[in-house]
Amino acid sequence: MRIFILNPSIRDEQFGRFAALLEPMPCIGVAYVATFLSKAGHEVLAYDDFALRGGTAGVLAAMETFNPHIFAASVLTPVATDIKALLRKIKDRWPDIKMFLGNIHADLFPEEFLDVADAVVHGEGEHASVELVKAWEEGRSGEGIAGITLRVGDQLRTGPKRALPTNLDAYPFPDWGLLPYSRYSLLPLGTIQKPIVAIAASRGCPFRCTYCSIENQGKIYRKRSIKNVVDEIEYGVRTWGIKQYGFMDPIFPMGPKHGIEFSKEMIRRGLNDKIVWLAECRTDVVDKESLVWLKKSGCRRMVFGIESGVDTLLKAVKKQNTADRSRQTIQWCREVGITTVGLFMIGLPNETPEQTQQTIEYACSLELDFAKFAITVPFPGSELYREQVASGILTRKDWENYTTFNPDQNRIVVASQVQSPDQLLQSLREATFRFYMRPRLIARQLVKIRSIDARQMAAGIWSVIPDARRLIMDV
Repeated sequence: MRIFILNPSIRDEQFGRFAALLEPMPCIGVAYVATFLSKAGHEVLAYDDFALRGGTAGVLAAMETFNPHIFAASVLTPVATDIKALLRKIKDRWPDIKMFLGNIHADLFPEEFLDVADAVVHGEGEHASVELVKAWEEGRSGEGIAGITLRVGDQLRTGPKRALPTNLDAYPFPDWGLLPYSRYSLLPLGTIQKPIVAIAASRGCPFRCTYCSIENQGKIYRKRSIKNVVDEIEYGVRTWGIKQYGFMDPIFPMGPKHGIEFSKEMIRRGLNDKIVWLAECRTDVVDKESLVWLKKSGCRRMVFGIESGVDTLLKAVKKQNTADRSRQTIQWCREVGITTVGLFMIGLPNETPEQTQQTIEYACSLELDFAKFAITVPFPGSELYREQVASGILTRKDWENYTTFNPDQNRIVVASQVQSPDQLLQSLREATFRFYMRPRLIARQLVKIRSIDARQMAAGIWSVIPDARRLIMDV
């Protein structure tokens, strides 16, 4: 069967002047599902609108040419409203087409889509998608398939819960040839060389931070063997000439031993001389020795979810880390030559304006090379979202406004009940301005690191220009 799989793009107007900072990232979930379906013998067209920027017209034109039997899409919260409108247009034009959806938002709210779509795939969807398509190919509805919710007449029927797969080494490597991989970046903070694609050495996360929605996709941590991960890297270099990998794991490596063993295998195969890589990690799961090995293996940048400089706020969101430990790890990275990106959250629950200022001061005091500040949003799938809905604090379902960079104080969804959206947006701009407008940091970025070009630097400055006069006077 011919299957059209869409990775939707968030519209630029949802980000306002912050849109200049957006670049398409490798959509590894879509890549895996597309690969599984292709391996099952189907003809697959994976359309990544974030990379191709065709919008609704581009999607419909591509479908017209491809003439699929099945339409599928990945649905995260910010694109949910647009996807519902797109489904209706598709159904109007192709009344007999079958449609299924996956990813976190569709998983949580299947009823929002199944008045038009035929099925929602829950959790990790590779195997369930293959079984569903096989059922449709054979003329069956797919009712009873584990991990699938179907529309049957006026009712929604959900099959049994699907067990999480544990043998991830058995999975085929993602076929990036199905996607426009040459267009991908890892945002201005992550791209060092191109072409660049993503890799996942594990699934799930053993930590329980309340603001994170990843637990909805599987709470059990499972990791691939180091050999299998390095085999994939070697395959990507040989097949597509990949020069950089970005690990999409919530945490990689998971501990010093894991990092050292991976690094030694990379070096043994000579891949440390062929690619560079970066990963997101916690500052409390690596030590200096493992960082030395990571650098030898090709790691050039680490992204750390630091979140706040206030330990009481970290404890309240179950981060289980401290500001002092983050400072130590950032210093180790500087010493071994790994550049660093710090992720910070503005407006955690019960965070006061004074505590926000503490976090800004803390971020500026670290030896970070880059920082990304974002307003805390209670995303569906997170404990924070469930708590706020249960308490009646959160009732909004204008999903397009659930973005961390919404510039409109009248539309942005925030987790804070202490600070107003306007206060948080001002703090976000202040944090970005104060961090990046330090002469020493500018010199390091443009002269030493040189991974942000003039266009990217201009985009970053543009995002805070409306507040620049006030910020300069304050600083």
